[in-house]
Amino acid sequence: MRPNVNLVELRPEVHREVMEISPIEKFQNEVLRPILKFQHELLLAEWQVNPLFKQIKESPNPEQQRKLLSAVFSKNTSLFQRLIGMVVGMFTTEEYDYYLAEKVVIDKRLKELLLTRFLSY
Repeated sequence: MRPNVNLVELRPEVHREVMEISPIEKFQNEVLRPILKFQHELLLAEWQVNPLFKQIKESPNPEQQRKLLSAVFSKNTSLFQRLIGMVVGMFTTEEYDYYLAEKVVIDKRLKELLLTRFLSY
């Protein structure tokens, strides 16, 4: 059995406005963002050492960087799946069940969050 409570307690707090939001947005804000913040160093290490990111980091144009990174995620599914695994591995059992039910939408949101995170460094 997974220690679900302990996984949630590990996550840093991410400040956000309180408003009515959809269940997907709630999942993004309450689960994905804190996990990405918690896994920041690991994700940054991947960004620094993976040779697929070298050309992206060298491009001076932010729009070109975004296009290149999006293409890397689309073409190199094993890399994108590894990054997703770094996040999904921190889910509780209930969060994982929700993820499976909404996988396509959540993966799309996760891709955007990762693009933004990587391109801010």
